[in-house]
Amino acid sequence: MLVRYTGMSLKSQIYLYTFGFILTILGMMLTDMWLPMVVGAIILMGLMVESWIQIIHVVPLHQEVRAMKKQLEKLQQHYQDEKNL
Repeated sequence: MLVRYTGMSLKSQIYLYTFGFILTILGMMLTDMWLPMVVGAIILMGLMVESWIQIIHVVPLHQEVRAMKKQLEKLQQHYQDEKNL
């Protein structure tokens, strides 16, 4: 996976990479500079797909894991309290 720039929010990265990808595709259609444009399009497509995956799947997964850890700690505390009685 490509390394994500952490100085920007995920939504800003999605907008930036999608806009860059669209501009690169337009540049491919309007100019004869195919090789640099194809390389740029592939890189931007990778960054764009990664940022979409991050915001759609990974961020909600991290939130769910945090909620499950809190539930587990609460259950362990409840179990320890019952065990001490």
